[in-house]
Amino acid sequence: MLKIKDFRVNRFESFYVFEMIPSDGTCYTVQFLSAEYGGIYVIVNESSCWRWHGGKDIKFLMGKENDYTKNAVIAIMNYHIERWSLDV
Repeated sequence: MLKIKDFRVNRFESFYVFEMIPSDGTCYTVQFLSAEYGGIYVIVNESSCWRWHGGKDIKFLMGKENDYTKNAVIAIMNYHIERWSLDV
């Protein structure tokens, strides 16, 4: 479950501030945009970058990697796709 604190969505990029519920208190700031050759780039807290291809198909690209962030990225992307009825 997610607790959305702020968001902006437009046709070029999307931005969310959220917490996972239950949480250790970590607040995530994510920004994402379409990747040129498929998938969606996800920038998390300006400290890591991932490429998401739908569901649990995600690749770490650079920065700080950990399972908590990976699970948060999967959760927010599935929320975003479901809420805005987008095709990946």
